[in-house]
Amino acid sequence: MTALDNEIVTLDPFTVTSEQEGYQADDTLGGARIRTKLIDTPSSTSVITPKFLQDLGITKSEDLLRYTTSTETGGFYGNFSGMTSRGQGISGAAEGERLANPAGINRARGLAALDNTRNYLLSSIPWDGYNISRVDISRGPNSFLFGVGSPSGILNVTTNDANFKNRASVEARYGSFGSTRESIDINRIIIPNQLALRFDAVTDHSKYRQDPAYNNTERVYGALRYDPEFLKFPSARTKIQANFESGKVRSNNPRTLPPMDNITGYLKDPRASATGYNPWLYSPSSNSAGGSTDLNQSYWVAYGSLANQYQWGNGPQYYWDAASGALVNAGQTGFDSPRGNGYGEAVNRYHIHTTGYSTYASNANAVYLAQHGNVDGGEFAGANAGSVRYFDQTLSDRYIFDFYNKLIDGPNKREWQDWNALNLNVVQSLFNNQLTLQAVYAHEDYKRGQEGILNPNLILDLDQYLLDYPTWITGGTPNPNLGRPLVYGAYGDGRRQRTERDNYQLTAAYDLDFTDKVKSSRLASILGRHQLTGLLSRSTATDSNLSYKMYAIDHNYASTWAKAAKLKDNTLNWLAYLGPSMIGSHPALSNLSNLTTTITPSGTMMRVYDRTWTAGNSVDPSAPWTHFGPDGSTVTGTQADNPANYRGYTTVPATVLSSDSAMDDLRTSSNMRDQRIDSKAIMYQAHLFEDTVIPSFGYREDKTRQRGTTALEDSTTGYFKEITEIDDPEGVSAKTRSTSYGVAIHMPKMIKKHLPEGTNVSLYYFHGSNETPKVRYGVDGLQLPNERGETDDYSVQVDYKDRVTVRLTRFVTTNYGSQASYGTPLGSNGWFLGAAPTWSLTMAASAMQAFTYTDAQLPQGIKDNSWIYNWARDPARATLMTQIGEAFKNDFTAMFPQEFWDRYGSNVDVAAIKRGDWLHVLNDTTVVLPWTIKGFGASVHGVEEIIDQDVRSKGYELEVTARPVKNWDVTFNVSKVDATQIALGDSVTKHLEGMKKLYIDSAFGKVAMWGGYTDQGAWKQSFMQNLWAPYNIQKALTGADQPEIRKWRFNAVTNYTFDHGFAKGLNVGGSFRWEDKPTLGYGIHLADLGEGQKLWIADVNQPLYGKADQHFDFWAGYGHKLTKAVDWRIQVNVRNVGENRKLVPITLQANGDVAQSRIQEGQTFEVSTKFTF
Repeated sequence: MTALDNEIVTLDPFTVTSEQEGYQADDTLGGARIRTKLIDTPSSTSVITPKFLQDLGITKSEDLLRYTTSTETGGFYGNFSGMTSRGQGISGAAEGERLANPAGINRARGLAALDNTRNYLLSSIPWDGYNISRVDISRGPNSFLFGVGSPSGILNVTTNDANFKNRASVEARYGSFGSTRESIDINRIIIPNQLALRFDAVTDHSKYRQDPAYNNTERVYGALRYDPEFLKFPSARTKIQANFESGKVRSNNPRTLPPMDNITGYLKDPRASATGYNPWLYSPSSNSAGGSTDLNQSYWVAYGSLANQYQWGNGPQYYWDAASGALVNAGQTGFDSPRGNGYGEAVNRYHIHTTGYSTYASNANAVYLAQHGNVDGGEFAGANAGSVRYFDQTLSDRYIFDFYNKLIDGPNKREWQDWNALNLNVVQSLFNNQLTLQAVYAHEDYKRGQEGILNPNLILDLDQYLLDYPTWITGGTPNPNLGRPLVYGAYGDGRRQRTERDNYQLTAAYDLDFTDKVKSSRLASILGRHQLTGLLSRSTATDSNLSYKMYAIDHNYASTWAKAAKLKDNTLNWLAYLGPSMIGSHPALSNLSNLTTTITPSGTMMRVYDRTWTAGNSVDPSAPWTHFGPDGSTVTGTQADNPANYRGYTTVPATVLSSDSAMDDLRTSSNMRDQRIDSKAIMYQAHLFEDTVIPSFGYREDKTRQRGTTALEDSTTGYFKEITEIDDPEGVSAKTRSTSYGVAIHMPKMIKKHLPEGTNVSLYYFHGSNETPKVRYGVDGLQLPNERGETDDYSVQVDYKDRVTVRLTRFVTTNYGSQASYGTPLGSNGWFLGAAPTWSLTMAASAMQAFTYTDAQLPQGIKDNSWIYNWARDPARATLMTQIGEAFKNDFTAMFPQEFWDRYGSNVDVAAIKRGDWLHVLNDTTVVLPWTIKGFGASVHGVEEIIDQDVRSKGYELEVTARPVKNWDVTFNVSKVDATQIALGDSVTKHLEGMKKLYIDSAFGKVAMWGGYTDQGAWKQSFMQNLWAPYNIQKALTGADQPEIRKWRFNAVTNYTFDHGFAKGLNVGGSFRWEDKPTLGYGIHLADLGEGQKLWIADVNQPLYGKADQHFDFWAGYGHKLTKAVDWRIQVNVRNVGENRKLVPITLQANGDVAQSRIQEGQTFEVSTKFTF
């Protein structure tokens, strides 16, 4: 053996080999942080070899996880959407996170996403196969690896090391839709046996069926290895390694969800109007939403704003034509116009438009209630109460809008990622490798962001007339866009995030082998080998987050024409028509356009209503003015209401602010937080009784300090400053301890000799845990207990002649206190948990001011907004107002004491509420309104509140890897996963139960909401629908399956290479993936909640399933040695053979109908060619 050969085969305990020829790996660091044979590893670990990645053409996480055991991934080729919420479906904005970070949408064992690690350090960087030597997936929590981490486990990639071999390769790929990829890998020995360098680079331009979607990646990577000769001794050696990567991604990623469909129902409704609706006369009371029993009305109609877009406030509205990109109109949308003056009590001043299935169901349910004495039931039972969700539907007819081939946004969104990463690693081996020390420093600077202006909802414009003058005054101006389909948005949303990580790690591994210490070979074989590993580490992570408007109207226009109260009140809206009127046409003939050009609101002449009096002194404003009213009768008003006396509509210049140049005017939030984790760990592993018993034990302590600062809204301007430093000296701390242990037991020789030669049977048990020392806060602002993960894995493995490995595992993995995103458990209105206390306080306080004080005593700011409190001055409500005041003083303050408000930096003075000092409820202003209270949307120590839950997964995993002959590789896995929510967190449960007592059981629920009073109680109704009903849905779904879970999965991959004869060099292979039917919803039943309350809710005993799915991939390649030094290889991969693109349901309505679907790609191909030198 030469000296060079010796360098290659001598591995320190922190290094694993990546030279496997097939799909079977030999060792891993994924069990106990040091190199361990996979056969000795009790935890559930899968190793993905370079050969596996090459055969399937895998270059990224989204490609890999659809083939591996118990894992799911999103995307066009994925096996789940990752965007549905239990009992809540999806909303139009659900794809935001996936578009920004496609690799982050995954799930293992049905629980949560795997942690993304790079060389066993947490990383934000998406991995790419160009510089990866292997992938290790460790399923379940394992404190051997991390005390901090996902209970689902980790996906670790090992980056390429420089080594002492001169080699190089270049590869090019071409795929469907014009995708291209080029990569290079060069390794060079600079000083033999001492210094080597490696350089890798890739350019990947991915294109998609959805035009104009793209994802462009550029990455460069360099690595160094230095084994200094002067530090090499017979019993000691030093290895110094370093690597660096810089990368960027620029994308307009495709959408896997079709647009939300708010048009099909109306067009198929025989009750729908063919002439639209008069927006001046329409009201919900004339339609089913108000409880009307007039069955001639369409239930697919709504009016008003959509998500505060389409029409809201006094800001300008831009109208575009999507196909041409032409700006067809620009004008004021808001209230300071003739529509705001009444003119015979006009009941509406909003646009009329089509709506989706959710509103349709609520309207139909309202009709049913009116017809059945308010006793709930019928086809849409529970819709009005909110206890049953009827989901808005995604578009299913591609002939209306071709969501397969068109990205509805067009060029109007973008995502980006940038990063630099550095890793330094020094390994010192001593005493003939008995003691090995490793010091690691890693730095990562990762930035990402996204911008978009579109809410992907399709609606129809149903305005019969323009909202300029009431139809009974001027006859009305017909709307030229009646019936046209449109998409809409507001100012556009931008998000930027930066994460900086630093890791310092010192590891010591001591190896005591009794075969070298004990003369008795029998005793030595019993005592065996013992490995003790100690770890000291510090990891820091600093996160900066910024959100902003992309566009806004200038301050001069906003203050003059939009009546802006603050500088921040600079909102604009836009809509774009996608085609001609669809009323009276067959929807399938539409073929609507997407946005084909960039929608860029810019300075233009804006049509506004000028209320300047032009009649002079010749007209007395108080003089009578006679005109016709809405019903044709004669109405006598005053000349102050006569539009002929005002300047009326005119055009004025409006300038648009852009985030490119006016970020300080457009910032909507900013926060910064850092986390420091100091860890100590010790791991022990032994090889006893001739390597037949391998116990392992790990203990670790993690101490976390977390600090954070969140920008608060400036009370004068409404602006948010950018946070660049953390003003939280002490922060908060947490300390955790976790243990993991396991054992591998191999069959003794005395038993193996009775089995077929080469057969080995092993038994395994592993208990893994981690208790994440991450400071988190519940919806009450109080610190939550640490998230904990536990797993118990029981395995049996059979090996035959190192050619076949079969491993069967039974697992139970539980995640206690896991984070469910704020909106996930309670639907899209989860944010209302934070809004309810602040809004209801200010609305109640302004009402109590109006009830208690005279106009002369009220602040001017309150009198200017009399619409919010007029209801409180009705003499008939005097007793009620007294009751509300008492509930405010007692029940409200008991639910939300002073310490609650202090956590968020609010200006609320609870003592003033208790003593009924309504003018001083806020300690810095007497103008108590929803927009003057501080702390709404604030976080605690820079951390957003979360809703926690307990989730458990249990099942079986079978993994088989075989190489029957040297040129045939086979691997397959089968998994059965039952993943269920077992409890909703105590924090949100207690908080909502307390809010129920306030808003439902007390008089406080009678407070009007935004000035609208109902005898039933406006805040009571709002709380019941937005929070209480969804909460009851979650309670009813305790024990329900995780969304989209497919209990059974089977994946098989095989490849055969011909090594002789005419076909020498040819390889052919294929994969088959089968997935069980997914759980997509539940039926409903009438449940008795006690206290005489009955409610229609979901029934976990009535699961609703989708269909099983299966896919086949095929590839064929050919390799040939062109010269003695040059090898050439070409391969064609075909995915989803024989398939067409299709929709896969992800949510079902309570009756089993498809509600929402994701797009699944059909057959695609990729051709790759590679030269190796």
